[in-house]
This record gives sequence, C-alpha cells and structure tokens, in this order.
Amino acid sequence: MEDTAVRVSVIIVNLNGEQFISDCLEGLERQSFRDFEVLVVDNGSTDGSLAKLRSRFSSARLIELGRNQGFASACMRGFEQSRGAEIAVLNNDAVPEPAWLKEMVAVLDADPAIGAVACKVINRKSSKLESGGIFAARNGLVYLSRPAEENQPSEVFGACGVAALYRGSMLKEFGFYPEDFFIYYEDADLAYRLRRAGWKAVYCPGAIVHHLGSQTTSGMGIKNYFLPRNRLRTLVRNWEAKIILKNLPWIAFYELASFLAGIFTEPKSALKARIDFLRCLPRDLKARSQILARTAPDFELGKWLSPTFPGLRELWEARK
Repeated sequence: MEDTAVRVSVIIVNLNGEQFISDCLEGLERQSFRDFEVLVVDNGSTDGSLAKLRSRFSSARLIELGRNQGFASACMRGFEQSRGAEIAVLNNDAVPEPAWLKEMVAVLDADPAIGAVACKVINRKSSKLESGGIFAARNGLVYLSRPAEENQPSEVFGACGVAALYRGSMLKEFGFYPEDFFIYYEDADLAYRLRRAGWKAVYCPGAIVHHLGSQTTSGMGIKNYFLPRNRLRTLVRNWEAKIILKNLPWIAFYELASFLAGIFTEPKSALKARIDFLRCLPRDLKARSQILARTAPDFELGKWLSPTFPGLRELWEARK
C-alpha cells in the first residue's frame, strides 16, 4: 500500500470482461463521491478488454499480471499499489449506483469500530436482492445474507466480495484476502478474522450495486474444486477445536453430501479438492495459531453461527 493520496481505492479484478467492464467503470464515473482512484488488475485477459481499458478508461490504473493468478491474489496486487485510506472491491460485472461510495464512506466515518461495509447487491437479471453481506452457519458454510429489512442498516457477520468497503488501517494490521485461496471464501476468511479481532461489519442499504454474477467462473469444475477446498480451509483456520467438535455432525453431514454430489458431476475436481485441503493443513494450522492469538476478549464465535439453516432452494441460490 503506497502513501495515502485519496480517500478510497477501488480495486477491480478483470479476466476477459470486455462485455461488461464498461458498465462497471461508467458506474464509477457517475459517483457523487469523487475522492477515489480506480485500479483494474488484469488476470491475463485475451479478449479486447485491455484495449478498451487503455482507450476508453485511461484514468484507471491498469495492473497487468499476464496470467490468471486468481481473484484473491489479484486483489492483493491492487492493495499493494493502492493509495487510498480505505479499500473498496468491486466485481467487474457489477454496476454501482451513484451514491455507492458516498454511502459506504459515511458508514465508516460514523463509527471507528466498523471495519467492513456490506452493500445492497441486486441481481441484474431478476432485479431481486442477491445479498446484503454474508453469514456463517454451523455446517461450516458461509451464505449470502438477505436481511429481512433490506432497506434498513444492520450489523452483519461480514461483507461479500462482490462489492464492499474495508477500513485501510485495519487491513494493514490484519491482512487482506488469503492469496492462496485463489477464488471463493476469501471474503469469508477475512470476515472471520476481522470479527475475531473485534471489528464490526455493517450492511448499508444505500450503497447499491447491480450484479450479473458468475461471468468469469461459470465452470462447475472450478466451483467443485475451490468451494469445498476453501470452505474446509476457512473452517480450520478460524474455528476453535471446541466449536468444530460441537458442530461436527452438521459439518460431516454437509461434507458427505457435498462430496457425493461432486463425485457425480466433476469427480476429479471433487477428489482433488479434498486431497489439496489436506496438503494445505500445515500452512493453515500455522495461520490458525496466529489468527486465534488475535481474539478479542469479548468475541464468541458461537453467537455468529446461524442455529438454523435456509431452505433447500435458498441454499442453492445463496451458496458460496
């Protein structure tokens, strides 16, 4: 992170997003809040998006990685070169409304204990609420949260990586997304770490983005590998042993169901996910000791784990 020169750095990760990144960047051009910079981190695009960025959106700082290093790693490269006091992330297929940044910055300014701001994410196809943050459940999953009062601000477990604002000083101290996750659950891991350290996350209904979803990662093989691998890694890194044991029946039931479903659809990906999870155990256990050592005195993970589960349809729609 470079010397602070603007209030907010907006990091956008791009991979072959020629068809929709213009809408995203034009949405940023319409922001009523103007003290921000845009960093587009490109993961080796082979379509015309790079040419479009250079010609039409030259004010955005383009960071070319040359190959696909994953969403989490690309965000880190943007974070390292950012000049903003706060860090916003925005998917390249998400279009922010004009008050998006203004509303989120106001939330951070209102309470120094708030470390993350979750947006109101509207699905661009259905026009329905897609998420207002994320929540954790006893089976180890993290779901997209849909607040009952979607037009009222509320405290949530964490912010969804589709669009969010993070306090920069907090990220400097506790780190950003885990790079080796590649994609999926990086926002959940960060939410666990920030919550454990005593920071709050708040849903801001006035910060609205319209999201297409799964435009870069539509293949089942990618999801059948990274979702279970990173879900299990997040659990190991962030849950105390007593919490794991207490909820082991729920965790085991879902893991068995997930594995069997994966075997029928993408057997190689499903099997490799579990093998690589075991290979990652040494580094995750090392990270776990550091994460648990930063637990705030009044933090109780159990109170943030949902005691009930969504219905089957909601599970399918809100799965991460």
